[in-house]
Parts: sequence; C-alpha cells; structure tokens
Amino acid sequence: MKKLTPILIVVMTAALVLSACGGGAAPVPSGGAKPAPTEAPKQPVSQPTEKPAEKPAQPPIGTPEGGTSKNTADAIDLKDVTSGLESLNSYQSTFSMSFEGKDDNGQPKTGTMSFTEDFVKNPPAKRTTITGFGAMLGSVAGVTDTTTSDQSVMQTIQVGGKEYFQMGTMCTQSTSKDAPQAQATFNPSDVMGGIHGAQLIGTETINGVPAAHYKSDVKGLETLGYLNAQGEFWIAQPGDFVVKYVFEATGKDQFMGNTNTEGTIKWTYEVKQVNQPIDIQAPKDCSGAAEDIPLMADAADQSALGGTTLYTTPSKFADVVAFYEKEMKAKGWQAKEDGGMSAEGVSMKSYTKDNRTVQVTITSDSSGKTSVMITEEKQ
Repeated sequence: MKKLTPILIVVMTAALVLSACGGGAAPVPSGGAKPAPTEAPKQPVSQPTEKPAEKPAQPPIGTPEGGTSKNTADAIDLKDVTSGLESLNSYQSTFSMSFEGKDDNGQPKTGTMSFTEDFVKNPPAKRTTITGFGAMLGSVAGVTDTTTSDQSVMQTIQVGGKEYFQMGTMCTQSTSKDAPQAQATFNPSDVMGGIHGAQLIGTETINGVPAAHYKSDVKGLETLGYLNAQGEFWIAQPGDFVVKYVFEATGKDQFMGNTNTEGTIKWTYEVKQVNQPIDIQAPKDCSGAAEDIPLMADAADQSALGGTTLYTTPSKFADVVAFYEKEMKAKGWQAKEDGGMSAEGVSMKSYTKDNRTVQVTITSDSSGKTSVMITEEKQ
C-alpha cells in the first residue's frame, strides 16, 4: 500500500488548495454549469420592429431543446466535471493520469493510472475498473490492462441486486442494498478542480457528441508545483455535461509516488458510449454457493468469498437446522456421521457429494438472527 498513500494525500491536498486559491467554483445544482451573475440591463424605450429576431441556428451551449442556457461563451462555472451524467441512460467515463519523465539519475520513469466506469440506468448496473496500481493488486481473470505492463486490475460490479469485488484471484460477492448511481467513484474534480473562466474555441464532435470546445483557466493548479499548465474541455451541445477534459503540465510526479522525478503529467477525463448499449455482467465463479446447495428463502446480508458463503436469516435456529437436514438430503448430499457437532445455539454438519465436501455452520445470537456459513471444498 506504499504507493496509495501519496496518491490519497495529494488528492486531498489538491482539493484543499484549489478550494483555498479559487481553483474550484462555488457549488452549483447537479446537472451542469451555472452562469456568472450579471447586472440587469436598462430597459430601452419600446419601439416597433419590422420582424422578430431570428432563432439561433443551434441551441445555446448546454441547453436541452426547449430549455434555458446554463453556459455561455464567456461564463463557465462548474465545480464538478462529472455533473450531468445522471441525465444519461448509459455511458462509459474514463479518467487517466499519466506521467513521463526522468528521475534524479536521468533514468526514464513512466506511469499510468486509469479509472473506468460503465453505467446503465435501466436495468441499473455499474462497473468500475481501476488499473495501474502495480503488482500489489494482482490480475483479474478475463480483464486486461492495456495501459500498464503489469496488467494489474481492481474491479467492482453492481448488477442484479448484488455487488462484486475482484482483486487478483480474489472475488467477493455481497447483497447490494442501494441501486448503482451515475456518479464517479474517483472524481477527477478532486484532482483537476472545477471549471471556471474559459475561452470558447469553437464547436466539434467528440466521442460522437456535438460539443463546444473551450480553453480553461488552470492557474489554480500551479500552486501544486506544476509549470506550463494547459487545460481544455468540451461541453455537450445540447446536454450540459463535460464530454472531455484534458490537463497537461510539467513538474514532479506527485501522484505516482515518485516525487524525485521531473517530466510531463497529463490527466484526461472522457465520456464515451453515450446512451449506447453497454453489457455489464456478474463475474464468473463469484456467485457464492452452488445451485445444489440450498439457501433459506428469507436469506439476507449475503456475501461470498471463494468457496465460502455467509448470510443471516430471521428464522429460528431450530428451523434453519431442520431445513438443512431435509434440503441437503433432497439435493443428493449425504451427511457424514463423524463430520459434525451440535450444541445450544451452534450446529456444524458436513455433507459429501461426488468429489465435493460441504460444511454448514449455523449459529444464533441474542439479536434473534440466525447466521449461516457454508464452505465447499473440492477434492
């Protein structure tokens, strides 16, 4: 975890510094940018006109059709670059932090961290993938990190009322009480700061989305020791969400844990596959107990780690013990005569089937809940 410490410290420092020096803007309502206040113009004397003013060829930047503009060419005020994602049916957002330079001995140093989030509103599903943290995270089967040589990946998936976590060869599963939300687990605003004071460059299509292209004010980030800082971003037109945001500067590698290096740092945030089909599935071999191992109908607080499944039930202890004695036999399992024990509030029994062994441990506590732990081993 040595590399994570400087990353988290600097992220927190960046947020505090930007807030203190004006790098971030005042809070704005979720969903987009807020125009800078202007004085109301004096009302001229009413005069007849020959014809009404022509409608603009395109809606104002950040304006849904028939809506009110939130952004103008000279007034951008956006604290959170991920604002507006909740209005989309689906998307993939990526935030990458890369560094290329040399250390004090002139040896080349490079590094990349990447955060990718896939989101679908209906049915709700979300996948978060983090790559580039090094060998300490291991590798997730079936997931390839194309940005780093060590192919290290950490992933969380929320789908079907379950939440899955994968790191290396470890995979856990638990019941998800809350539906996934369209918000970044790792928010680039915590590093980049918000967007304010920008110059309109033009309009173009980015990642399949018509957008207004701006050059941004990134002076606040210079307090972190970065030089020659440049920033630019693209806001959907209409849509009022950031499609892409790029920050580039020279300085020390403060986010990869190698502060003795000098080089070029580049942070890029992008939103892709807007309102396009995205397939999010539960990972294989991470679903807990096998189909021929019964669970109580009122099972709650489910979680799984490898071959172990745990859950609680409001059913009485004696009823749960009777359930497993009956249902395990019905599923073809044979109870081992010497593979169990029973006492007040505790029951442990082992069952065999083919080349598999399952131990069912049932306990009760003072809260009235009964806990069940199922461990399967294959020979």
